[in-house]
Parts: sequence; structure tokens; C-alpha cells
Amino acid sequence: MILMHRALNIVLPLAILILLLIILPPYLVFKLLSYIKRSIFSENVAGKVVLITGASSGIGEDLAYEYAVRGARLALVARREDRLRAVADKARNLGSPNVFQVRADISKVEDCKRIIDETLNHFGQLDHLVNNAGISQAAYFEDCTEVSDLTHIMV
Repeated sequence: MILMHRALNIVLPLAILILLLIILPPYLVFKLLSYIKRSIFSENVAGKVVLITGASSGIGEDLAYEYAVRGARLALVARREDRLRAVADKARNLGSPNVFQVRADISKVEDCKRIIDETLNHFGQLDHLVNNAGISQAAYFEDCTEVSDLTHIMV
């Protein structure tokens, strides 16, 4: 048994080192080529219609600004109309040719249908959909006594 452990202590590190020397360089070359391809052939979103839910703050707000800088036409959806209006104004200033804002709660199926219908009626098309809206609960899971208390988060 001791002999087997000594053999493994010598053979295994050498085998791993050899495998790394064989596998790592092609992997790094692949990653480099993928990066170059993405940077050269990135999608041009100028003029495309992008619907972003949860656009009044956080990631959705930042995505709206990024799409605006690239010239996309935006449909912004959120529950807080005052914050949504501020994001829409900034998106216009950043270069979005057309910003459409919709106050809606995506936890309601009727609002989801209305969002899509209003966007299609306004722009006539929808190219990208960013489902970013979400809610959270400020409590530990252990403190939740009923599973039904979590259904509004998981739906």
C-alpha cells in the first residue's frame, strides 16, 4: 500500500502537469479566437426594438443606457413611473432615437400581454426581449413558515 501511495505521489502530479501542458494552450487559443470573433462580429442593434422589463433601476436601467448608446429603440417597462420617466429621458439623451415607456407589473399576466401588444403597436416589431424584472424578499429562508409565502417570488 505504501508503495502504491509513493508511486501515485510521483506519477499523478507528472500526469496532471503533462495534461495541462497539452490541453491548456489550445484552450487559451480557442478563448482568444472567440474573443476576437465576438469583438469583430458583434451585433449592431442600431434601430432595433428592445423591450426591457425592470428598467427603472439596477441592471435594467444600465442595460437601457447601453442599448441607448448603441442606437436601439427602447420599450422600457417598470412599476415605478417616475423612475421610468427619468431613465427614458437619460436614454434619449444618450442616443436612443425612440423611447417608449410602459408602466406595468409583470407579475400579472394581463400586463405582460399588454406590454407586448403596446410595444408592437408603437414600433411594429420587437427584436430583443430582456426579461430583467424581479422581486426579492428581505427575510431568511429559515424564517419562512409557509411555502405559499414564496409563491409570489417564484412565479
